[in-house]
Amino acid sequence: MKLNRENLPALCILLAVLALNAWALRAELHSGGVDLNDNVSHFRYAAGMAAALERGNNPLDFWSPEWSLGFPMVRVYQPLAHLLVVLAYFALGKTVTLLTVFVWIRFLSVVLLPLSFFAMARSFELPPLTAAAAAMLAPLISTPQLYGLEYESYVWAGFGLFPQAVATHFLLLSLGFGFRALRRGGSATLAGLMLGLAFLCQFVYGYMGALSVCLLALFPSAAIPRLVRLRRVLWIGAVSLLLSAFQLAPLWTDRAFINRTPADQAWKSDSFGAGQVLEWLVTGQLLDNGRLPVLSLLVLAGLIVLWLRFLTPRGMGFAAKFALSGAAFFILLYFGRPFWGPALWLAGVTPDLPLHRVLGGAQIFLVVLAAIGLAALWGELARRLHLVAAVAATLVLFYPVVRERGQFLDRNASRLQRTVRAMQSDRPSLDALVSAARQRGGRAFAGLNTPDSWGPSFRVGAIPMYHVLAAAGVPTVGYLSHTMALTSGVMLSFDERNPAHYRLFDIRSFIVPAGTKYPVPAFLTPGAVFGRFQVFDTPANGYFDLVDVPAALAVNRDDFLDSSLSWLKTDGASRRRHLRLDLPGAAPAALLPADPSALSPGEIVSARQSGEVYQAEFLAARPAWALFKMTWHPNWKAFVDGQPRDTAMLSPGFIGVPVPAGRHTLLFRYQPGNWKLWTALAGALAVLVLALWEGRTDDRFVSSVKREP
Repeated sequence: MKLNRENLPALCILLAVLALNAWALRAELHSGGVDLNDNVSHFRYAAGMAAALERGNNPLDFWSPEWSLGFPMVRVYQPLAHLLVVLAYFALGKTVTLLTVFVWIRFLSVVLLPLSFFAMARSFELPPLTAAAAAMLAPLISTPQLYGLEYESYVWAGFGLFPQAVATHFLLLSLGFGFRALRRGGSATLAGLMLGLAFLCQFVYGYMGALSVCLLALFPSAAIPRLVRLRRVLWIGAVSLLLSAFQLAPLWTDRAFINRTPADQAWKSDSFGAGQVLEWLVTGQLLDNGRLPVLSLLVLAGLIVLWLRFLTPRGMGFAAKFALSGAAFFILLYFGRPFWGPALWLAGVTPDLPLHRVLGGAQIFLVVLAAIGLAALWGELARRLHLVAAVAATLVLFYPVVRERGQFLDRNASRLQRTVRAMQSDRPSLDALVSAARQRGGRAFAGLNTPDSWGPSFRVGAIPMYHVLAAAGVPTVGYLSHTMALTSGVMLSFDERNPAHYRLFDIRSFIVPAGTKYPVPAFLTPGAVFGRFQVFDTPANGYFDLVDVPAALAVNRDDFLDSSLSWLKTDGASRRRHLRLDLPGAAPAALLPADPSALSPGEIVSARQSGEVYQAEFLAARPAWALFKMTWHPNWKAFVDGQPRDTAMLSPGFIGVPVPAGRHTLLFRYQPGNWKLWTALAGALAVLVLALWEGRTDDRFVSSVKREP
């Protein structure tokens, strides 16, 4: 950007916004290795990727035993944001910790958001001051915790939506490059690349980018034929699909055993309905929750400006039309399933799509409209009065907005600092506790994250103990970091008063404050004390068990949870009598008749674990089933005495394999193969070929655009 009388003030505003944003968020860099909410799981995903690479395994598909009784989360979850952390970690030669790299990339993804807004607005060919206004407004968004672009989604005490923070940059760039590709002859491959990267960071943000590009192509242009626009839209879509296919494919292949959105979180997939969304819009809460609706009034000013331009012979221009239609479209889409019902299929909305996240798309275009209004206000004040008047009006107008955001960040920083001090005070005890939990093996329990459990109140500073354990990589029954595993709801049904549940879920460490006020079941045995924390021994016997499977039940992902919970209410767990749960398309293994009066089917002699390999030696009194207490997935391969055996899902969603009588060895290994790696590489090479091809075939389009008036 050349420096001139218009560009220089815009550049100064942008640099000032970035500097102030970095200063306001500086506390995020001093988290002391302490994380909260979803950032706990996001760091563990990055740590799992790094560990997989160091072991020579597949970093795009590995087993995560920490979450929901085990699940290959990275197989089906968007991985790019975490992969960027891992690549930066290795690029730095591992001279700094992975957690430090994670904290810095998380910090920069929020701090640099105004820069991406500025770049998008300039790609829309909006004036520099309008682009600077968009950069200034972006960090000031505030909503009633709606998971949009506001600080609450990203900062330490917020929701921890790290992938969304990174995806927003790629979405903004995909909109900018898409505008250039469809209106000015820019590279469609580059637009598709940004769109594909948005998909790989956050599926919904890639989806919003794809819809936005299609929306942009609908605007007519005398200089750009409809078929040319269609061809370039298809090109952008092909590039993004090639780039992201390796991650999108498992969502289809694994669909039978990916959990639907739980009923108590239906708002995430359904959104909120027209009445609620319109109320938030009219009252300013989509941009200005808890303060004067300054940004919302600027959106109204922007609409007035565009209406006045529409009445002139020159009209509004493509960028203005795009911003207006984009805001309207995503607000309508945000109405969700209560308003649109089955018609959402026409927009490509599947039942599992977290539709509440499309608020981010609406906010992007609303910010552009507000920036148009603010830039017009600046221009009028500078022209009619003086530049000083424009500056003064800006300071007065934005004082309540900046004050409210500053107060929120101060509360976030204070809570973080108190927690860091608490964590430092307890660090020796916590390190010893975590080390002991790892040595004991199995899973740990420090309360459930449910309203009727004591888990949320058992904290170190502001961090629940189940977060502390999970952040350290200890498999934990407590916090549901995701609901994609079929066993997600099963985990939350653990009954700490039932001895059989400890054996079923292999919970070997029951952790409470020493001298606790919390209820400790009488059958638990007091164990070691670490500072103000105590571990109790449980009836758990390891990840393996020998059980009977006398009956089968056909299930699908819709009725799986009800079936599993019904079984948990029986004495099946205490009697070690399980059901074979047959998913659609699964090859059922043979059932084994069991005499209700028969003795135990046998015992596990020994067991050990090495990475994603779990081994055991067992002594079966009769033909029985070996139960492996991990969420069933077809990529788990079982071997009895070195011979492969087919697995089946046993209640309440674990892995089982039939075994003969006698003393035998058992091995389970997670084997996903490397097809995702090869597909990702093939997609990247295909995109490179398309980029070279595009450069040799687009001359006619570029020349036609140059003749556009």
